[in-house]
Amino acid sequence: MAVAVEDWVRTLGFMDVYRMLKLGDAVIHIPDNISKRMKIFVGDLTLISNRPVEIFTDERIQFLATLSSTLFKLPQVRSLPDVSTFAYWSRKSNLLRLRELSKSKSKFKMGLGLSFHICPSNVPINFAFSMAFGLLAGNTCVIRLPTKESPTISTLIEAILNVLSIPEYADIKSEILIARFLRDDEVNKFWLSVADCKIVWGGDDTVNHFRSLPSQPRSREVAFPDRYSLCILNPSEVNLLDNGGLKKLTLNLFNDIYLMDQAACSSPQLIVWIGEDEEVRSAKMRLWPALVEIVADRYELKPVHAVDKYVEACNIAINNERAISVECSGNLLYRIELSSISVEQDKYRGYFGTVHEITLRSMDELSPMVNERYQTITYFGFMPNIIRNVIASQKLRGIDRVVPVGAAIDMGLFWDGYDIVTSLSREIVFQ
Repeated sequence: MAVAVEDWVRTLGFMDVYRMLKLGDAVIHIPDNISKRMKIFVGDLTLISNRPVEIFTDERIQFLATLSSTLFKLPQVRSLPDVSTFAYWSRKSNLLRLRELSKSKSKFKMGLGLSFHICPSNVPINFAFSMAFGLLAGNTCVIRLPTKESPTISTLIEAILNVLSIPEYADIKSEILIARFLRDDEVNKFWLSVADCKIVWGGDDTVNHFRSLPSQPRSREVAFPDRYSLCILNPSEVNLLDNGGLKKLTLNLFNDIYLMDQAACSSPQLIVWIGEDEEVRSAKMRLWPALVEIVADRYELKPVHAVDKYVEACNIAINNERAISVECSGNLLYRIELSSISVEQDKYRGYFGTVHEITLRSMDELSPMVNERYQTITYFGFMPNIIRNVIASQKLRGIDRVVPVGAAIDMGLFWDGYDIVTSLSREIVFQ
């Protein structure tokens, strides 16, 4: 039987790839048919390595800190609050603080090797946090960008390229690959076949899809599927606030709701007042007009989002039998008052300044509603240990974060119940 020369070349090429991966070589050989389908923004396909390093190395902390200072110098960052948030988070002082929290002198942790990151389009800044988590955990990062263009992504790419051009960070060029490719499972399968861990940001469908694709037997997964969040307010404490305190509370609430257009899973969708009707009415009359004033001053609602917001509010009013009123403050804030809670509340979401609102006598009444999809509680006017007691006594399956109003979208190394650096690294035991 005759075999064409081209077939032999392809066969030998495949064997070379297989042999390199089998032997665990540091540099990943990427077949041409895979590399041609990827648009590379950062990194070099011929250099990408799966060699891990210790967690929180000085070099990687300094790289991220330099990225932070570079971002702060870019004029467009002033109009990109998500990029400003990342730049602030990746300051050297904060990274050193996180290292102290994560690193124990008695334990030795290394990365796993190569991490493959699937990043979402609804919160574009997440790709930067995902990269930072992977690097701090000691891994090489292969980032699949969302297909949707955004100023957030282009600004960060510009800054990352600037920092990587500094000779001091030459080694990191083999540890970061940022690319965009269509929803191409051949490319996904290749990266999963060489990845030691995958980080999947996105909805339930995305997470389930990547779980259906084969991975290495020891590959780990950190997945962030759809989640739902709420805010708990104490009306008597709101009523006691002076003007300065009220302004601070409303500014914090604005940040939680509007900075990410409620696309972040940790942005509150449901406002829960715990108290008597009269004090709640009084608190609402103080809080909401003050919030609308800030929204009018700081938020620009795009026409297409205004239409989406209005249509969705109409859908909820028609289809949710527990919706008893919809209060509209122009197009700036929609409040949908509920008559009671439901186990299906997490199906009703709002965007661009749309919240559901309910008054309860006790936090215990939340128990039937809070399932495993509930992620963050933001609170004002309560001690966090009260919420902790409710979570424990009611044996709630959901809630991974309890933070003050204003901290809903503050990204941390603990997210969705994961210790991310621990999940993306391995502890080496010495005896």
